[in-house]
Amino acid sequence: MNTGKMPGPPGRQGVDSSQICPKCGRVILYGSQAALGLHGSQGTLGPEGHLVCRCSARSRRYWLHSRETILLLCVLGLIVAFAITGFAAKLYHGRRAQLARSWTDRGNAELKAGDAAAALSDFRAALVYAHREFSPEEQERFELDFVQALLAAGDRDEARSYLLDMYERAPGNSRVNLELARMAAQMGDDADAKRYYNGAIYGVWDENTDDVLRSRLDTRLELYRYLTDRGEKAEAQSVLLATAAAVPPDPALHVQVGQLMLQAGQPQAALDEFERALRLGPRDYEALVGAGEAYFQLGNDQQAVRFLESATREASQQKRRPGQKTDQQTDSAARESEKAQVFHDLAIAEAALALNPHAPGLDPMERARRAVRAYDTAMARIRACASEHGIATPRPSVNLTPFTRVATDELADAALARHIDQLDQLMEFVYQMEATATQNCGPPVDPTNVAIVRIGGRTRATP
Repeated sequence: MNTGKMPGPPGRQGVDSSQICPKCGRVILYGSQAALGLHGSQGTLGPEGHLVCRCSARSRRYWLHSRETILLLCVLGLIVAFAITGFAAKLYHGRRAQLARSWTDRGNAELKAGDAAAALSDFRAALVYAHREFSPEEQERFELDFVQALLAAGDRDEARSYLLDMYERAPGNSRVNLELARMAAQMGDDADAKRYYNGAIYGVWDENTDDVLRSRLDTRLELYRYLTDRGEKAEAQSVLLATAAAVPPDPALHVQVGQLMLQAGQPQAALDEFERALRLGPRDYEALVGAGEAYFQLGNDQQAVRFLESATREASQQKRRPGQKTDQQTDSAARESEKAQVFHDLAIAEAALALNPHAPGLDPMERARRAVRAYDTAMARIRACASEHGIATPRPSVNLTPFTRVATDELADAALARHIDQLDQLMEFVYQMEATATQNCGPPVDPTNVAIVRIGGRTRATP
């Protein structure tokens, strides 16, 4: 077949594209070209006069020399190399993160054990390993642990510098604001303390929803205590009211806020918190005690007795329940003191209910009986005080002698019942004796005497 071209030198120069085999990539030799001994694949004429390459078995053995095959192998090699590199990098970064957590756990343990210097070294190592291995929020946790170690070691200046640097990077971080607020409060910087406390309350907490509510509540209460210690009562009360409005539905939290309100002299607001706690937990001991104390401070002895009695019953039932430890095992000194106060206030409220001659619905005989009993109790106290301190015993007016000098209480009851209009005068003398004893011998201790003073305070305050 005449192609119109003279055979060129070995290779592909001067060769028509139809003379190149698509399978082996070599020049197809035919006729005189093959006779000349040129290098290539021998071919034959096909049915339509086209050259057909007869690739020898020897030439097929060199398929790896194909450009496509070599490129594919290179790509596969790169993929394997990248996979190995990525796996090694993942192991490396994972190991660094694990070391950061391990050093942090060790630092926390040593900080709890009181070894601040060792904890500081551990947290410093944790910071090195944690660098760029965690999210910014998680990185801040490592930094805050390091700050706590600095404070425990007494390095307040470096801790403050570190916190200020963190504050510049994330001014809305609540934990950073809280630490700065505490440092400002200790340094007496009132303006900065309030600013940072508010920044902590309204900032961003890296926690779940429930924990965020609790953290904000704790921060508000901390700010309340700070203001109370400084004597800023009005601002402290406003913070406490805002805290009450933000309390989540948790009986313990309502009780905590209610107790602070009681201490702040807000029994009605405290009662609202205790009642909310009791709606969530009707048998909550602390809520029952708080409600009883709130009613007691409000002067409602009947409701005070109701809730304080419920509290004592609940405490007894908890003690008898299977699996409950005895009071000696579980009660702290504060709990024992609280129980003693509950019993004392309960006895006062019960005595006030039993002695008050002005209670509605009483007949003259019962009113007289109560007044005479109050007189006997007050007289016994003033006599004991007079003998101890050498003071003169108050003497009743002549109008009261028919009730005060009779032989028995029964005769006094009957005489006073016949002249019930003299009851107020007799009770006024009783209150006078209690006031004299308090002035000379201190406040009453016996619940009955306390109840008399309590009744007198309410009676004199009533127009």
